[in-house]
Amino acid sequence: MKKTILYLLLFAFYCAHSQEAVSYLKVRHIIITGNKKTKPFVIHREMTIHENDSFPANEMDATLLQQRLNIFNIGLFNEVNVNIKNWENDSLDLIIQVRERWVIIPVPIIKFADRNVVEWWKQYNHDFKRLQYGAQVNWGNISGRNDVLQMGISFGFAQRLDIGYSIPQFNRRKEQVGLSIFYTMLRTKRIAFNTVDDRLAFMDLGKSWQLQKIEITPQISYRRQIHNTHYFTTGYGLSAISDSAFHANPNYFLGDKRQQYFKIGYTFVADYRNVRSYPTAGWLASVNFMNYGLGFMKTRMTTLGFQLSKYIQWKKHPRFSAAAMIKWQFSWPLKQPYNLQYIKSFGYEENAVRGYELNVIDGQHFLLFKNEYRFRVFSFQLSKIQKFKGKNAGILNSSLAYLPLNLYLTAYFDAGYAWDRYFTENNQYKNKWQFGYGMGLNFVTFNSRLFRIEYSVNRYLKKGVYLHFEQPI
Repeated sequence: MKKTILYLLLFAFYCAHSQEAVSYLKVRHIIITGNKKTKPFVIHREMTIHENDSFPANEMDATLLQQRLNIFNIGLFNEVNVNIKNWENDSLDLIIQVRERWVIIPVPIIKFADRNVVEWWKQYNHDFKRLQYGAQVNWGNISGRNDVLQMGISFGFAQRLDIGYSIPQFNRRKEQVGLSIFYTMLRTKRIAFNTVDDRLAFMDLGKSWQLQKIEITPQISYRRQIHNTHYFTTGYGLSAISDSAFHANPNYFLGDKRQQYFKIGYTFVADYRNVRSYPTAGWLASVNFMNYGLGFMKTRMTTLGFQLSKYIQWKKHPRFSAAAMIKWQFSWPLKQPYNLQYIKSFGYEENAVRGYELNVIDGQHFLLFKNEYRFRVFSFQLSKIQKFKGKNAGILNSSLAYLPLNLYLTAYFDAGYAWDRYFTENNQYKNKWQFGYGMGLNFVTFNSRLFRIEYSVNRYLKKGVYLHFEQPI
């Protein structure tokens, strides 16, 4: 790092006296260090400059920073540094230093059957029978090509098995085509059979299975450019409900006790965010299309959606940043099976207005706006603490020392509208503008995991403290 600073100072002095002499810099060699498992071509694929390429000399800082962010966004490294070496006249070498994350991560599964912690705590009196427990293993970077094998099995509220494998660069020659496949098997004795008073209504009839389901989803991705990716999805699903669940809600599968469908879809994502795990600058845009039933099966539904997110960081005070998002989801026909409501309704994962964590708002279409203002309170890493250097240097050789912990203070305002012309009974929040606002703390930590604690108020002045584990925007 000291050498890099010295080079930058010398470069600035040199440009001031001979700017016309050196307007472009040429990269002779790119040297990668620290990649014990990761194949070099995986890192090279994310860079916008390569050996024998040239870039404007007055854009060196921005160019090197962009390479660092691109490599970090692969998701394989806790730390990435891009330095220069052997600077002679108008040519230089680039040194890429990386520290790999843990590749095999066994994680205990302790999930709530409910959509969030507050729903489990308040509505169901933190009943431990509603917990899902088991184990999951994420084996990342198996072949050094950023491929991931996921295996999970859990019991408790439901019995579930998940197996998946993905590789983002399936064709080694051009490194543009990726492949993934996921398989899920589920059965449960308790299901949310309907929405009543804008909340999920569960039925529990003891020992009999209320829902059994299998689904397999293959996907092919195509990424010719670093920031733009096309996803082509197919899949097959087969589900069955009990007689009791069918009588409680005949529209669960639209008049049948079994549901079978093929699906086909397409998604385009343009991702220009600086850090994908928790962006503070850049933008993201996506378009998605999915058809269930392919026009000849009883289950027929088509969805079409669009999302645009923008992130702005204050240059004079980089601790401050702001984020905004607009998301629109449309589906047809109006008559749809109840079990697919989570795809185009409020209350599921990031498709939610904060302040309505206890509610779901069913509909065929929705429009969602989100705004958030952030202040980075601190950024912590063991490797940056002075006392761990020297005699404690052994600690710094482990991945643990490079795991980040960032804390953000946030303020936000969300607004959304869900249109419903079919599931209209016993619910009051649909077909109306809903909004929520509040403040929170966001913890970004181990392997870019996110934990949020927020205090929100909604349109009806209902207040609460809520916990979340996914990005809000």
